[in-house]
Amino acid sequence: MLKNFREKPLKKKIAIIVFIIVIAALLAYAVYSQVKKDPPTEYEIVAAENGTITDYLDLSGTVESESTYNYIGINGVRAEEVFVKVGDKVSEGDPIATFDVSGASEYLTTAKKDYDSALSKYNEAVLSNAKINSKKAELTAQISAKNKEIEAKKKEIATLESDISSQESVTETATIPQDQIDAVIAEMKENGASDEEIQSFKDSASKLSVQVSSEDNNKMQTELIQKNLELSQLNAELTALQAQNSATVNITDDSILSALKAVADNKKETYDSIKAVYDSLKNGWYADADGIITVVNIKAGDLFEPAEESSGTIDLSSMLGSSVDLSAISSLLGSSDDSSAMGIAVTLEDYSDLVVTVSVGKNDLLKLATGMNATVISQGQEYVGEIIYVAAEAGSSSQLDLSNLTSSLLSSSGSGNSALVKVKIQKPDKNIVIGFDVDIKIELNKLEDVLTMPVETVVYDKGEYYVYLFDDESSTVSRKKITVGILDDVNYEITSGLNIGDKVVKSPDPAMEDGTKIAEKTA
Repeated sequence: MLKNFREKPLKKKIAIIVFIIVIAALLAYAVYSQVKKDPPTEYEIVAAENGTITDYLDLSGTVESESTYNYIGINGVRAEEVFVKVGDKVSEGDPIATFDVSGASEYLTTAKKDYDSALSKYNEAVLSNAKINSKKAELTAQISAKNKEIEAKKKEIATLESDISSQESVTETATIPQDQIDAVIAEMKENGASDEEIQSFKDSASKLSVQVSSEDNNKMQTELIQKNLELSQLNAELTALQAQNSATVNITDDSILSALKAVADNKKETYDSIKAVYDSLKNGWYADADGIITVVNIKAGDLFEPAEESSGTIDLSSMLGSSVDLSAISSLLGSSDDSSAMGIAVTLEDYSDLVVTVSVGKNDLLKLATGMNATVISQGQEYVGEIIYVAAEAGSSSQLDLSNLTSSLLSSSGSGNSALVKVKIQKPDKNIVIGFDVDIKIELNKLEDVLTMPVETVVYDKGEYYVYLFDDESSTVSRKKITVGILDDVNYEITSGLNIGDKVVKSPDPAMEDGTKIAEKTA
C-alpha cells in the first residue's frame, strides 16, 4: 500500500494527505465533544444587607377644587352686566356680574310672610299647649284627691254596715227614699254641679238599696243611707273629672307641635336663604378667590332662569309617620307655596385649593387616615400631598337644597357612591388640571435598618418564600426557606432565614436543585 502511494503523482499524494488530516480532525472533535462539559450558567449574585423598606399604596383619582363657589340667582332677576365667560381665569375681587333685583323682591316678601305666619301658628300652639298641660295637671290632682275621698267613704260605709249587722239581723232591703235623693240633687245644683254630674248621680242613687232592720228610723240606718248617697255623688264627680281629663289629653299631641316647629324652622331657612341670595345680587358678584369660571348661566340684559329649581317644602308624612292625621295639621298650617326658583348662575373653581378624590375598596380604606403623606404624580411631575378626608362609610350623596344656597360664597363638592378619600395637593401648578386623572402614592409604612433582599431574588412556591444561597467555595447553590415582611418596588423585608452578608442568586431558575453549579456573573 505504501508502495502504491509512493508511485502516485505528487498532487495526488498531497490530496490524500489533506484528506487524512481532515478525517483525523473530525474524529478528534467528535471525541472531544463527547467528553467535554458545558460551562456553568452565570448568575448575578447579591449579598443580604440592611436597608430601608417603604410600603406604598398606589391609587389614581380625579383632580377637583376643594373650594367651589356657586353664585346663586333668583328667577326674574335681570343681569345688567356680565364680566366673565366659561374658561376665564379671575383673581379674588374681580367683578363677575351686576343685577337689577326688582323682579325678585316678591320672593323675599312672600318668604318673610310665610315665615311670620308659620312662627305665629307655632307660638299659638305652644301657648295653647301650655294651658292644656296646666289643665291636665290640675285635673290629675283633682282625680287623685277624689279617689282618696271615695276610698275613705267606702271605709266609713263598711264600718257602719258592720256595726248595724252586729246589733240585729236583717229583715228586709229598701231603696233610698226619693225625697232624700231630691235633697242631694238640690244641694248639687247649689254647688254648681253640671247636668251630666246630676244625671250620673240619679242613675247611681236609683240602683242603691240598703239593708234595714225592724226599726226603720234607726239613727245608723239613716246615716248609712246618707253615706251611700255621698258615695254616689263622689263617683259621679270622679266620672266627670275623668271624662274631662280624657278629652283634654286627646286634643293635645306633641307630634303636632313638632310639625309646626319644623315648618317654622324650614320657613326661616327659606327666608334666610332668599335674603342672602337677594342681598348678594343687589350688591353684585365679585370673585371670592383666584380661580377659573366653569359655569355661566346668565346673559347681560336677560332675565335669569334657573336650570333647576329647589323647593323649601318639607315632607311631613316622612317626619311624623303614618299614625298622624296630616289633614288636621294642614288645617293649622294653611296653604302656602315655599318654592323659591333659585339656581346656580355662575361657578368659580378655586385653583389654589385642589384635591384629588379617590375611590377605594374596604381593605385599602382601613389602611388610610387623615394626615398621612402622599405623592401626587401628574404629567411626569411629582407634588407633595396630604390626606385630608377619609370616608367613615361607603356611599355618599350630594344635593342642592335651600340651606346650601345661602350665598354666592358657598362652596360645595360632589362625590360618587363609594368610599372616598381626598388628598390635598400642596403647591399645584399648570400641570394639575381640574377634571384630569392623576396617580397617587401613599406611604403606608416605613422600616429603617432592616434586612432586605431585592424582589428578584425571592421565589414564591406553594405558599412559601425561598431564595437560592450561593457558596463561594463550591460555586453551588442551595434552596433556603425564608419569611418576608413588607415590600416596596425594589426590596423585600426579610424577617427570618437569612443573615447579613449571605449571598443569594438574583433571578434564579426555580427548577435548580441543591448542589447545582453556577458561575458568578461579573460586571
